[in-house]
Amino acid sequence: MKTSFPRTLALGAAAAILGLSSFSASALELGEQDTVKVSSGKAYKLAPLEFQQYGNSYRLDTGDTLALRQQVNRYFTQIKGQPEVELFGRSPGVFETASGTRLEFRDNADMIAITGLRQLPGATVSATDKLDTVHYAAR
Repeated sequence: MKTSFPRTLALGAAAAILGLSSFSASALELGEQDTVKVSSGKAYKLAPLEFQQYGNSYRLDTGDTLALRQQVNRYFTQIKGQPEVELFGRSPGVFETASGTRLEFRDNADMIAITGLRQLPGATVSATDKLDTVHYAAR
């Protein structure tokens, strides 16, 4: 049986559209429920004792207490009484969470500039806070 090229092309396009529409629907069903911000920053491997200067408790400008700790080669932060959140090194003195909260240590680690504080569990922020609002914490 002889088939024309335009008919074969049309059938192929229809099959592709049907396949993509079902793929898009299932991707939306899966993707809209759980989202995690992926940083464009590359991972930074800390030196063996580097985190010791950061591991401490800091008082946030909101009144909350932010604690930092290390477990082997993993790093965590936590607002007092809330679940811990893992930190990922981005560069010396700079860490991010999977949800995009960014901690930048300053003044020999006596202060932290925090962007995206509202994304940490239990963070006390004002209704006018935006994701790019910078909060500060000090020892």
